[in-house]
Order: sequence, then structure tokens, then C-alpha cells
Amino acid sequence: MSLPFALPPWLPWWASLVLLVVGLLWVLAFLLVPFSVIGVKARLEGLEARLDELHAEIRTLALRLPEAGPVTVAFDAGYTPPPGARGAEAPGVPRRPPVPPVAPLTAPSRREPDAPPPPRPPRREGRIEPHLDRGR
Repeated sequence: MSLPFALPPWLPWWASLVLLVVGLLWVLAFLLVPFSVIGVKARLEGLEARLDELHAEIRTLALRLPEAGPVTVAFDAGYTPPPGARGAEAPGVPRRPPVPPVAPLTAPSRREPDAPPPPRPPRREGRIEPHLDRGR
């Protein structure tokens, strides 16, 4: 019999059978335990009661609302075309100048071999703490 885990060789042959039976009983116990013992049934009943309360509250709020009749509004009544939609600019609206293109960034590896390396910031010795004026 091969198990997914290794047992020591000094263990008798029947020990693996006992472990298998105990494991199967443990799994079977979890399958057969009623939900009320674990506590799921009580939680589900509480959620169901809360859901019923919410449904009742929504019903009472819906009854308070006035009945809305069919609303018919012409599309053109609330729509104003944006300026320039029909091909002509609206008078008095300034036109924005075009945005200039952005210069491409050069990577440090693409530097010319003759160019000097960029300067390094000066190295500080020790740690400098900021001073806070609390009296003012």
C-alpha cells in the first residue's frame, strides 16, 4: 500500500491501516455533522430575518413614493449642441494653440562616449536632523 506520505519502516503493517481508518472517520464526521451543531444554521436564520426586514423596509419606502406617470420630453428640448459641432466655430470662443511636441528623453546608456559623466551630489557625513521652531 502506498500512502501520499512516508511512514517509518519500523512501524507495523497494520498501523497504516489504523491511520487510514481514523482519517476516513474524521472526514466522515465532518460530512455528517448537522449544521446546527457547527452554528451555521443559526447564522443563516439571522441573515434571513435581516433580509426580510430589509425587504419590508423597501416595500414601505416604495409605497411612500408618488406614482410617476409616463414622462415624455422631446430630445431637442434638453439638448444643446456643443460649439463647433456643425463645422463652424462659435463666435467669441478662443481657440487653444496646439501643444508643442515633447522632446524625447535620452537614456544614460545612450550618452556620447566623449561626454563627461553627470556630476554627483556632494556626500554628507553623518545624519542631519531638521530643526522645528515650536515657540512661534
